[in-house]
Amino acid sequence: MKKYLIIFITLIFSVLLVACGGDRGAPQVKVVEWYELPEDADYDGSKVTIKFWHRMGGANQTIIQNWIEEFEALYPNITVDEEKAADDYDKLADKIALAIPGGNAPHIAESYPDHVMRYGRAALALNYFVDNPNIGYTDEEIKDFLSGLWAEGTSYDNAGSIMSLPFTKSSEALFYNKTYFDEHGYELPERGYWTWDEIFAIAEDIKEREPDSYPLGYDSSDNMFITMSEQWDAPYTGYDSNGLGAVLFNNNKSKEMVKYFKDKVDKELMITRALNAGAYTSDVMKTGNKLYMFVGSTGGARYSIEGVKTEVFNAGYRVGVAPVPVKDVNNRKQIQQGPNLSLFKKDNEQEMIASWLFVKFMLEAEKTAEFALQSGYAPVRHSAYETDIWTNYVKGVKENPTTPAQAGAKIIKEAIEMFRDNEDIFFTSAVFNLSSKARSEVGSLLNKIFAYKGSNLDKFIDDEYLDSFEFVND
Repeated sequence: MKKYLIIFITLIFSVLLVACGGDRGAPQVKVVEWYELPEDADYDGSKVTIKFWHRMGGANQTIIQNWIEEFEALYPNITVDEEKAADDYDKLADKIALAIPGGNAPHIAESYPDHVMRYGRAALALNYFVDNPNIGYTDEEIKDFLSGLWAEGTSYDNAGSIMSLPFTKSSEALFYNKTYFDEHGYELPERGYWTWDEIFAIAEDIKEREPDSYPLGYDSSDNMFITMSEQWDAPYTGYDSNGLGAVLFNNNKSKEMVKYFKDKVDKELMITRALNAGAYTSDVMKTGNKLYMFVGSTGGARYSIEGVKTEVFNAGYRVGVAPVPVKDVNNRKQIQQGPNLSLFKKDNEQEMIASWLFVKFMLEAEKTAEFALQSGYAPVRHSAYETDIWTNYVKGVKENPTTPAQAGAKIIKEAIEMFRDNEDIFFTSAVFNLSSKARSEVGSLLNKIFAYKGSNLDKFIDDEYLDSFEFVND
């Protein structure tokens, strides 16, 4: 079996050699041509209609609709037509991909990097918009965005093409039963986070006391594989010397990482959502006596407390939040999640300028703070944390909550602050035409290995890795 089988994937987009920033040790390659917006470009007051496709509903969609009213009052000749075009991100991407050939793509859409790569030349590179002296961002404004979030928008190639801007962002966190931890002396280290060895030492102690429990849960197998690959310094996806996408996860470091966690699963120190019949591990922790910590999305922080039974809450159930544990304190890595905003090329330059202005409007400090408090996603700009919207929210949080609602507000605040304080450890994996397939497959691979009960684990892992690797590249 080939231990280091690497198959390089040619990008479906044309590439152009250039000499600009963002070097990853390979020739500079662009995924698309940059639209050359003139330096004196500006909105000229033309009547234009722009379409914004998303998958939001309920209160989040209402916020967008309110923003549109405000924006249209500033620009009376710009009409923003927002539409919940799908119920989830993949279906939204499918709809956009089908609309592109007929010239019916929206002007703006929520997107993940993998999805943008599907859109090819229809996607609008924003470099000339960002740098424009009239309608762009200053250097100070760019620095105001959390650095890891801004960097994701330039991760599509090694030429620095800006294909998206951060919108509703989250990461993962370790949520834990703080009351139980306090009672048994499981203190958060002074550095502010645990290592995996420290967490599993706590898990072993809990298991000895609570033999029917699974002390730790992890909700997303996909995220787990990708984040742990970064922490173990194990290749996952990347680029070859020509700047072309490469699938790399079939390697010994990855297998070492998987076996580390497989050992914990076998000892019943850990369970995943997949091993829990698809049920979120946060729901298990809320029972108060079956699971005592889990890794889940910061955007879903409220679910660690929301819906807890009255008797469990009154008995003292409270939740603490910390960064995702690490293998090595010198190599802290944590995945970032959540959709970005992408724009699309149009024949009418004024439509593209109007779209750009509306995106900038949605990403103002006050707007990203407002959306965060409604949705649980983190504000994407440092200045958002200085707005009245955010500071008033923080002032209203009860340090010692007496109701689940108060406890929910507190954990949302703490999860968002943890997100903000750890921006320097967020990472973005390489994106290309097979990266989405690779992501889903490694999650499935992890689930199969964790569920394996046979006697020859090494052979099973080798076989499954090769099968998964070949499937991604099929």
